[in-house]
Amino acid sequence: MGGDLNPETALRVRSRICLMIASAFLFGLAGCNQAATTTNAAAPAATEAEAEAEEGEFPEFAVAPAELANHKVDEIVNSLRLNATAVQLGKKVYAANCASCHAEELGGTREAHAPNLTDPDWLFSGDHLQTGGVVKLPSDVEWTVLYGIRTDHPQSRGLEADMVAYLPENRNAGDTKQYGNQRFLTDQEIDEVVEYVMQIGGQQVTDRAKAERGRVLFLDRANCFDCHGDDGTGNPALGSANLTKPELYLFGSDRATVLESVLHGRRGTMPAFEGKLKPEEIKAVSVFVFWRAGRDPNPLPP
Repeated sequence: MGGDLNPETALRVRSRICLMIASAFLFGLAGCNQAATTTNAAAPAATEAEAEAEEGEFPEFAVAPAELANHKVDEIVNSLRLNATAVQLGKKVYAANCASCHAEELGGTREAHAPNLTDPDWLFSGDHLQTGGVVKLPSDVEWTVLYGIRTDHPQSRGLEADMVAYLPENRNAGDTKQYGNQRFLTDQEIDEVVEYVMQIGGQQVTDRAKAERGRVLFLDRANCFDCHGDDGTGNPALGSANLTKPELYLFGSDRATVLESVLHGRRGTMPAFEGKLKPEEIKAVSVFVFWRAGRDPNPLPP
């Protein structure tokens, strides 16, 4: 067949095939080396190949979307054809179902208290045995998409803990049952804990002696360390915030908002998409989010 093409046409065909192959790598393998806090720099370069793939050209470099349902997401990211289809479909699914909370470029929105999905400091533990869930996999994203966060599904994330309200009248029924209806701290002591939280977050502190008293409370009667750790960096298994990174606070990091979080508690939620999206759509959007965060599907040598 190649002998029937004139040199100019043959060159054009070869160039377009190379572009498609390059696109597959850009959508997949190149993503694992991408900085987690940046958007996909390869996207503009792949625009033409993206358009051709959507028009149905070069089907040998992708699979039908329905085929994704037959594969595990951890397998999809390691296949050029499966991954290419998943990224294309996942981008559309994300725009239709996720962008309203997490923003078009996955940076999160303060209004919806939705996290920045491109940041590597994801909450909630994963399923990676060797690292105790510290290393995240595409299947971890899929789990959250399927069952949500603090929904009524028994496999939902975050059911075991939330930010308890330090004013008893603001506690939900579950926290009242677990912690009782007594105050843990006085108003002055709460103010001291907030001062310490501001300090470990690198924010402006007006009274270092107050912050030191807050540190003692943080590690003792306030019981903050139980969820946020001795160093305040949080516990991914519980979904507790890293207090040393104010930019990751979902409800705001100014002093008044931190105080409100302590007094009134927080219980962030995310809806479950099981039954709302097709199986291939759930897998596709999970792969899309995974790659946009610059994740590496093979973090450790075999």
